[in-house]
Amino acid sequence: TVLYEKFLKFDPKNPLWEERDYFILSKGHAAPLIYSVMATYGYFNPKELLTLRKFGSPFQGHPSALKLPGIEISTGSLGQGFGVAAGIALAHKNDQKPNKVYTLLGDGELQEGTVWETAMAAPHFKLSNLCAIVDANQYQIDGAVKSIMNIEPIAQKFESFGWQTIQINGHDFTEIEKAFKLFHTQKTLKPFLIVAQTAKGKGVDFMENTEKWHGKA
Repeated sequence: TVLYEKFLKFDPKNPLWEERDYFILSKGHAAPLIYSVMATYGYFNPKELLTLRKFGSPFQGHPSALKLPGIEISTGSLGQGFGVAAGIALAHKNDQKPNKVYTLLGDGELQEGTVWETAMAAPHFKLSNLCAIVDANQYQIDGAVKSIMNIEPIAQKFESFGWQTIQINGHDFTEIEKAFKLFHTQKTLKPFLIVAQTAKGKGVDFMENTEKWHGKA
């Protein structure tokens, strides 16, 4: 919400506008998030969201670039959206274009090896136009992230690869806005990582801080 409201350059009437910034939902299973934001900003009628995950609907359980204009790439195979985001950022850098690229990952997603290949490549190519956000909610579909495969400390690991990092409360809009402002004003040639500490299912008493609802309608 903060990204689309205050920072991202986009045009719902022209999703392929060449001057747009890119948002890639690397944690593709969180598709209702991007669908809701896109509906809010006029990509389609919000009533269409009621077809979520129904046969033939463009609003499937993972976002499809073939079915829904405004989705940059089809995601769902974890780790790959991050790599594509870095590739797009590299293309813009090589073409000397000002477009920025944002991508949202889950903390469980960091268990994928391709994430660390991208984490290594992005600083090497000085992708200062790339901003990655990690939704660090501590849970994945099979349980607690630290029990399945501990990936902490996230920020320090990315810093060791050459990223600029910041850790924030992912539910605090003021902290989110400050983090994006820091990304926009940084003077380094480093890619930028926001580690957003969040509570899974925040605000819904029977869903909060449990993996039980991760993959359920």
